[in-house]
Amino acid sequence: MINLEWLRTFSAIYECKNITEASKKLNMTQPGVSKHLSAMESHIGKKLFERTTRKLDPTEYGKFLYSQINNPLNELEKVEYYSGQRAKKQRSAITIGCTTDFFRKELLHHIYTFDMYIVTQFGNEKELIEALEMEKIQLLVGIKKHDTYDHQFTYLKNEELELICSNSIVIPENIEKNDTQFITWLQKQTWFTYDNNQNDIKKFWDSRFNTSPRIVPRYILPSYLDIIETLKNNSGFSIVPKHLCEEELEKNLIKAPIKSSKIIEQKLFYSFKLKNNNLKEINLFIEKMKKN
Repeated sequence: MINLEWLRTFSAIYECKNITEASKKLNMTQPGVSKHLSAMESHIGKKLFERTTRKLDPTEYGKFLYSQINNPLNELEKVEYYSGQRAKKQRSAITIGCTTDFFRKELLHHIYTFDMYIVTQFGNEKELIEALEMEKIQLLVGIKKHDTYDHQFTYLKNEELELICSNSIVIPENIEKNDTQFITWLQKQTWFTYDNNQNDIKKFWDSRFNTSPRIVPRYILPSYLDIIETLKNNSGFSIVPKHLCEEELEKNLIKAPIKSSKIIEQKLFYSFKLKNNNLKEINLFIEKMKKN
Protein backbone atom coordinates (compact mmCIF):
# COMPACT_ATOMS: atom_id res chain seq x y z
CA MET A 1 0.00 0.00 0.00
CA ILE A 2 1.31 3.47 -0.91
CA ASN A 3 1.87 5.78 2.04
CA LEU A 4 -0.54 8.73 1.94
CA GLU A 5 2.28 11.12 2.89
CA TRP A 6 4.25 9.95 -0.15
CA LEU A 7 1.31 10.87 -2.36
CA ARG A 8 1.05 14.30 -0.75
CA THR A 9 4.76 14.85 -1.27
CA PHE A 10 4.53 13.75 -4.91
CA SER A 11 1.58 16.10 -5.49
CA ALA A 12 3.44 19.05 -3.94
CA ILE A 13 6.55 18.40 -6.06
CA TYR A 14 4.40 18.11 -9.19
CA GLU A 15 2.73 21.46 -8.49
CA CYS A 16 5.85 23.31 -7.28
CA LYS A 17 8.22 21.86 -9.91
CA ASN A 18 11.13 21.59 -7.45
CA ILE A 19 12.12 20.13 -4.10
CA THR A 20 12.78 23.46 -2.37
CA GLU A 21 9.31 24.93 -2.93
CA ALA A 22 7.63 21.62 -2.19
CA SER A 23 9.42 21.38 1.16
CA LYS A 24 8.17 24.88 2.06
CA LYS A 25 4.61 23.98 1.10
CA LEU A 26 4.72 20.79 3.14
CA ASN A 27 6.66 22.35 6.02
CA MET A 28 9.28 19.61 5.66
CA THR A 29 13.03 19.50 5.17
CA GLN A 30 14.36 19.07 1.62
CA PRO A 31 16.00 15.73 2.52
CA GLY A 32 12.66 14.56 3.89
CA VAL A 33 10.89 15.45 0.65
CA SER A 34 13.58 13.71 -1.41
CA LYS A 35 13.31 10.63 0.79
CA HIS A 36 9.51 10.44 0.27
CA LEU A 37 9.92 10.76 -3.50
CA SER A 38 12.62 8.07 -3.64
CA ALA A 39 10.55 5.71 -1.51
CA MET A 40 7.53 6.18 -3.75
CA GLU A 41 9.46 5.66 -6.98
CA SER A 42 11.02 2.55 -5.48
CA HIS A 43 7.61 1.24 -4.37
CA ILE A 44 5.92 1.61 -7.77
CA GLY A 45 9.05 0.81 -9.78
CA LYS A 46 8.72 3.80 -12.09
CA LYS A 47 10.41 7.16 -12.45
CA LEU A 48 8.07 10.07 -11.72
CA PHE A 49 10.24 13.06 -12.61
CA GLU A 50 13.09 13.95 -14.93
CA ARG A 51 15.60 16.05 -13.02
CA THR A 52 17.00 19.18 -14.70
CA THR A 53 19.22 21.90 -13.27
CA ARG A 54 16.31 24.20 -12.37
CA LYS A 55 13.22 22.04 -11.97
CA LEU A 56 11.67 18.61 -11.99
CA ASP A 57 9.64 17.71 -15.07
CA PRO A 58 7.04 14.95 -14.60
CA THR A 59 7.39 11.83 -16.70
CA GLU A 60 4.40 10.53 -18.63
CA TYR A 61 3.67 8.14 -15.79
CA GLY A 62 4.05 11.02 -13.32
CA LYS A 63 1.44 13.00 -15.26
CA PHE A 64 -0.87 9.99 -15.30
CA LEU A 65 -0.46 9.38 -11.57
CA TYR A 66 -1.13 13.03 -10.71
CA SER A 67 -4.34 13.02 -12.76
CA GLN A 68 -5.53 10.00 -10.77
CA ILE A 69 -4.75 11.25 -7.27
CA ASN A 70 -5.34 15.01 -7.49
CA ASN A 71 -9.11 15.05 -6.84
CA PRO A 72 -9.07 12.37 -4.11
CA LEU A 73 -6.28 14.22 -2.29
CA ASN A 74 -8.21 17.50 -2.46
CA GLU A 75 -11.28 15.79 -0.99
CA LEU A 76 -9.19 14.31 1.83
CA GLU A 77 -7.77 17.74 2.60
CA LYS A 78 -11.30 19.16 2.81
CA VAL A 79 -12.29 16.45 5.27
CA GLU A 80 -9.17 17.16 7.31
CA TYR A 81 -9.87 20.90 7.31
CA TYR A 82 -13.52 20.68 8.37
CA SER A 83 -12.74 18.06 10.98
CA GLY A 84 -10.18 20.45 12.43
CA GLN A 85 -12.69 23.30 12.41
CA ARG A 86 -15.24 21.19 14.27
CA ALA A 87 -12.63 20.18 16.81
CA LYS A 88 -11.70 23.81 17.43
CA LYS A 89 -15.31 24.88 17.90
CA GLN A 90 -16.80 22.97 20.79
CA ARG A 91 -20.53 22.46 20.32
CA SER A 92 -22.85 21.17 23.00
CA ALA A 93 -24.59 17.87 22.29
CA ILE A 94 -27.96 16.67 23.54
CA THR A 95 -30.51 13.94 22.85
CA ILE A 96 -34.10 15.16 23.10
CA GLY A 97 -37.40 13.32 22.98
CA CYS A 98 -40.69 14.66 21.67
CA THR A 99 -43.78 13.61 19.75
CA THR A 100 -43.77 13.87 15.96
CA ASP A 101 -46.58 16.46 16.26
CA PHE A 102 -44.49 18.71 18.48
CA PHE A 103 -41.46 18.38 16.25
CA ARG A 104 -43.36 19.16 13.05
CA LYS A 105 -45.20 22.17 14.47
CA GLU A 106 -42.80 23.60 17.06
CA LEU A 107 -39.23 22.49 16.33
CA LEU A 108 -38.89 21.75 12.63
CA HIS A 109 -38.42 25.35 11.51
CA HIS A 110 -36.27 26.46 14.46
CA ILE A 111 -33.98 23.60 15.38
CA TYR A 112 -31.52 24.30 12.56
CA THR A 113 -30.68 27.65 14.20
CA PHE A 114 -29.38 25.91 17.33
CA ASP A 115 -25.59 25.76 17.38
CA MET A 116 -25.71 22.33 19.00
CA TYR A 117 -25.45 18.68 18.05
CA ILE A 118 -29.03 17.43 18.48
CA VAL A 119 -30.31 13.87 18.27
CA THR A 120 -34.11 13.56 18.31
CA GLN A 121 -36.05 10.49 19.42
CA PHE A 122 -39.77 10.24 18.64
CA GLY A 123 -42.49 8.33 20.46
CA ASN A 124 -45.72 8.71 22.38
CA GLU A 125 -45.56 10.25 25.83
CA LYS A 126 -45.39 6.92 27.66
CA GLU A 127 -42.49 5.71 25.51
CA LEU A 128 -40.63 8.99 25.90
CA ILE A 129 -41.01 9.00 29.69
CA GLU A 130 -39.56 5.49 29.84
CA ALA A 131 -36.70 6.51 27.53
CA LEU A 132 -35.88 9.44 29.82
CA GLU A 133 -35.90 7.22 32.89
CA MET A 134 -33.55 4.76 31.16
CA GLU A 135 -31.31 7.70 30.16
CA LYS A 136 -31.65 7.04 26.44
CA ILE A 137 -32.50 10.74 26.13
CA GLN A 138 -31.62 13.71 28.31
CA LEU A 139 -34.58 16.04 27.79
CA LEU A 140 -38.26 15.70 26.95
CA VAL A 141 -39.79 18.65 25.10
CA GLY A 142 -43.52 19.44 25.04
CA ILE A 143 -44.63 16.82 27.58
CA LYS A 144 -47.57 16.88 29.99
CA LYS A 145 -46.72 16.61 33.69
CA HIS A 146 -46.83 13.09 35.13
CA ASP A 147 -46.04 11.32 38.39
CA THR A 148 -44.71 8.06 36.91
CA TYR A 149 -41.15 8.90 37.96
CA ASP A 150 -39.48 11.61 39.99
CA HIS A 151 -38.61 13.75 36.97
CA GLN A 152 -38.10 17.51 36.98
CA PHE A 153 -40.45 19.80 35.05
CA THR A 154 -39.92 23.26 33.60
CA TYR A 155 -42.93 25.11 32.17
CA LEU A 156 -42.95 25.47 28.38
CA LYS A 157 -46.35 26.75 27.24
CA ASN A 158 -50.13 26.46 27.47
CA GLU A 159 -52.14 24.93 24.67
CA GLU A 160 -55.88 25.26 24.21
CA LEU A 161 -57.98 22.14 23.69
CA GLU A 162 -60.66 22.06 21.01
CA LEU A 163 -63.58 19.67 20.46
CA ILE A 164 -63.69 18.87 16.74
CA CYS A 165 -65.65 16.57 14.46
CA SER A 166 -66.14 15.67 10.82
CA ASN A 167 -68.17 17.95 8.58
CA SER A 168 -70.54 15.08 7.79
CA ILE A 169 -71.89 14.95 11.35
CA VAL A 170 -75.20 16.74 11.91
CA ILE A 171 -75.30 18.54 15.27
CA PRO A 172 -78.76 18.58 16.94
CA GLU A 173 -79.96 22.17 17.28
CA ASN A 174 -79.25 23.84 20.65
CA ILE A 175 -78.09 20.54 22.15
CA GLU A 176 -75.17 22.27 23.89
CA LYS A 177 -77.65 24.15 26.08
CA ASN A 178 -78.58 20.94 27.91
CA ASP A 179 -75.46 19.31 29.33
CA THR A 180 -77.13 15.99 30.12
CA GLN A 181 -78.45 15.55 26.59
CA PHE A 182 -75.23 16.83 25.09
CA ILE A 183 -73.08 14.40 27.11
CA THR A 184 -75.35 11.46 26.24
CA TRP A 185 -75.22 12.34 22.56
CA LEU A 186 -71.43 12.85 22.53
CA GLN A 187 -70.78 9.54 24.27
CA LYS A 188 -72.66 7.70 21.52
CA GLN A 189 -70.40 9.08 18.79
CA THR A 190 -67.33 7.51 17.17
CA TRP A 191 -64.24 8.78 18.96
CA PHE A 192 -60.62 9.09 17.90
CA THR A 193 -58.17 9.48 20.79
CA TYR A 194 -54.45 10.03 21.21
CA ASP A 195 -54.01 7.20 23.72
CA ASN A 196 -55.89 4.88 26.06
CA ASN A 197 -55.53 7.27 28.99
CA GLN A 198 -57.84 9.79 27.30
CA ASN A 199 -56.22 12.63 29.28
CA ASP A 200 -57.32 15.26 26.77
CA ILE A 201 -60.92 14.08 26.88
CA LYS A 202 -60.88 13.87 30.68
CA LYS A 203 -59.48 17.40 30.90
CA PHE A 204 -62.13 18.74 28.53
CA TRP A 205 -64.98 16.86 30.19
CA ASP A 206 -64.01 17.98 33.67
CA SER A 207 -63.67 21.63 32.64
CA ARG A 208 -66.75 21.76 30.40
CA PHE A 209 -69.17 19.42 32.18
CA ASN A 210 -67.65 18.98 35.64
CA THR A 211 -67.85 15.20 35.28
CA SER A 212 -65.88 12.25 33.93
CA PRO A 213 -66.39 10.91 30.39
CA ARG A 214 -67.75 7.47 29.61
CA ILE A 215 -66.24 7.02 26.22
CA VAL A 216 -64.91 3.90 24.56
CA PRO A 217 -62.66 5.14 21.74
CA ARG A 218 -63.03 3.36 18.42
CA TYR A 219 -59.62 4.41 17.14
CA ILE A 220 -56.39 5.27 18.94
CA LEU A 221 -53.87 7.24 16.86
CA PRO A 222 -50.75 8.51 18.68
CA SER A 223 -50.64 11.68 16.57
CA TYR A 224 -53.03 14.63 16.78
CA LEU A 225 -52.13 15.62 13.22
CA ASP A 226 -53.07 12.15 11.98
CA ILE A 227 -56.36 12.32 13.88
CA ILE A 228 -57.16 15.69 12.28
CA GLU A 229 -56.28 14.34 8.84
CA THR A 230 -58.46 11.27 9.41
CA LEU A 231 -61.48 13.33 10.47
CA LYS A 232 -61.34 15.26 7.20
CA ASN A 233 -62.50 12.14 5.36
CA ASN A 234 -64.12 9.99 8.06
CA SER A 235 -66.94 10.46 10.54
CA GLY A 236 -66.00 10.99 14.18
CA PHE A 237 -65.04 13.24 17.10
CA SER A 238 -61.85 14.09 18.91
CA ILE A 239 -60.29 16.62 21.26
CA VAL A 240 -57.00 18.06 20.05
CA PRO A 241 -54.77 21.09 20.69
CA LYS A 242 -56.40 24.00 18.90
CA HIS A 243 -53.23 25.36 17.31
CA LEU A 244 -52.82 22.07 15.42
CA CYS A 245 -56.22 22.26 13.73
CA GLU A 246 -56.74 26.01 13.17
CA GLU A 247 -55.93 25.82 9.46
CA GLU A 248 -58.37 22.95 8.89
CA LEU A 249 -61.09 24.82 10.80
CA GLU A 250 -60.53 28.00 8.78
CA LYS A 251 -60.72 26.05 5.51
CA ASN A 252 -63.88 24.22 6.72
CA LEU A 253 -62.23 20.82 6.32
CA ILE A 254 -63.47 19.90 9.82
CA LYS A 255 -65.63 21.76 12.31
CA ALA A 256 -66.05 22.63 15.96
CA PRO A 257 -69.54 21.35 16.87
CA ILE A 258 -70.11 23.98 19.56
CA LYS A 259 -68.92 27.49 20.31
CA SER A 260 -67.77 27.83 23.87
CA SER A 261 -66.72 31.02 25.65
CA LYS A 262 -64.74 28.95 28.14
CA ILE A 263 -61.13 28.33 27.19
CA ILE A 264 -59.87 24.89 28.20
CA GLU A 265 -56.10 24.61 28.37
CA GLN A 266 -53.40 22.17 29.35
CA LYS A 267 -49.79 22.90 30.26
CA LEU A 268 -46.76 21.52 28.44
CA PHE A 269 -43.34 21.14 30.04
CA TYR A 270 -39.73 20.26 29.54
CA SER A 271 -38.84 17.21 31.59
CA PHE A 272 -35.47 15.85 32.68
CA LYS A 273 -33.77 13.88 35.43
CA LEU A 274 -32.24 16.13 38.06
CA LYS A 275 -29.23 13.86 38.54
CA ASN A 276 -27.52 13.80 35.16
CA ASN A 277 -24.41 15.07 33.44
CA ASN A 278 -26.21 17.21 30.88
CA LEU A 279 -27.74 20.05 32.89
CA LYS A 280 -25.57 22.58 31.05
CA GLU A 281 -26.82 21.36 27.65
CA ILE A 282 -30.41 21.12 28.90
CA ASN A 283 -30.39 24.72 30.13
CA LEU A 284 -28.76 25.86 26.90
CA PHE A 285 -31.44 24.14 24.80
CA ILE A 286 -34.25 25.63 26.90
CA GLU A 287 -32.75 29.12 26.62
CA LYS A 288 -32.49 28.79 22.85
CA MET A 289 -36.12 27.65 22.67
CA LYS A 290 -37.20 30.78 24.54
CA LYS A 291 -35.57 32.94 21.88
CA ASN A 292 -37.52 31.36 19.02
